[in-house]
Amino acid sequence: MRLEKVPILRLAKLEINPEDHIKFAQASEQYMSASVKQEESTLFLLTGHEDEAGYNNYAISCFQDRARYKKHNESNSTKKFKDIAMQLLTNHVEVELQPEFISTKPDKLMVGNQNDYVVYFTEIGVQLGKGDEFANGVLREMKTAVEKEEGIIAMIAGTILNQPNEWLSIEVYQNDVAYQQHLKTKHFKRYLEATKYCVESKGLHLLKPDCIADQSEIFYRP
Repeated sequence: MRLEKVPILRLAKLEINPEDHIKFAQASEQYMSASVKQEESTLFLLTGHEDEAGYNNYAISCFQDRARYKKHNESNSTKKFKDIAMQLLTNHVEVELQPEFISTKPDKLMVGNQNDYVVYFTEIGVQLGKGDEFANGVLREMKTAVEKEEGIIAMIAGTILNQPNEWLSIEVYQNDVAYQQHLKTKHFKRYLEATKYCVESKGLHLLKPDCIADQSEIFYRP
């Protein structure tokens, strides 16, 4: 599905008491499965935890447009999930991103709690005046990686609204072997070389995904 209009891309940081993490993961899986099956416009959903206990969590969601995002929020499965989540979350912060790149594989994905997938969430601060140079380097690398590497499942990048130098990326790998192989590719090394004078700061978060669901072969680039 090649997206012609700008989709809705959202990121949430969630804090959950470790004893409630399994309940949250199970509720997430039920919600995501229902959403992707019933709504073609719900394009990508992911939840994952950063620490072993499951206290620090992230959620990424993507929808085809504003109207369909509103309809999604009115669905019974979304309302049910939000009711459960509000009982379990101790804190949450959610932001909307400006989508810069989205690409997934041809097959639909529905991955539950027991999986070997690896997710890297990266926060990148780009130097002033280097935005276009960085964008050219990172977006070319992401497109090549999804096309050429079997073990890469999805690549997503966005910037914080009204802060175009603050980039966030989500990379989904089939397993850690796929990630290690990615680091050795020519296109990844070329990206590092092309952007080495653009990056001011970088924060890398390794996430263990609890659930991933998407529609098949999504592609967006402004």
